[in-house]
Amino acid sequence: MASLTANPHTQHAAVSDALTALHSAELAWITEKADGPDWFLDAAAAVPVEDEEEGVLRLLADDDLDQRPDPAAVLQPVDESLSRSEVYRAVIKSRHRTLDHLLQLPPRRSSRNEPELALQILLDHCGHSSDRWTALAAAMTFEYNGEKITFGEFLDSLDHAPARAQTS
Repeated sequence: MASLTANPHTQHAAVSDALTALHSAELAWITEKADGPDWFLDAAAAVPVEDEEEGVLRLLADDDLDQRPDPAAVLQPVDESLSRSEVYRAVIKSRHRTLDHLLQLPPRRSSRNEPELALQILLDHCGHSSDRWTALAAAMTFEYNGEKITFGEFLDSLDHAPARAQTS
């Protein structure tokens, strides 16, 4: 938004109106760190600040989570203000993570950072099902196509994979 304000044809009123939709943390960042013309920085500083915590997801460290009655419920695996790799790494390393948290992560992230844990989840899921193991083997031979799926969605896909034709 700050780069847009450098354009002399940008309507100041439109930008000022857009600022009211931002969270107080975003406004604070603009007023303290953004480069832009004075009118823009002044407009950001003039927006009334509401509840500081509303609508902001935070990924708390384990020491902070220890203070909560239900730490796993507070652990949020998705926070757009952090890089995805930081969030994934923090969730995987957290002692408060649950299987549900791990199933929300991309399969490659789980297997790369905690291969033993990913293996145990696969072993538990596939168990004695030869169909699941066959589907897993088939899935491992496909090239990654950029589709973003979670580990849980990947495991679910093993139940719905088409049966391969057997050749003798």
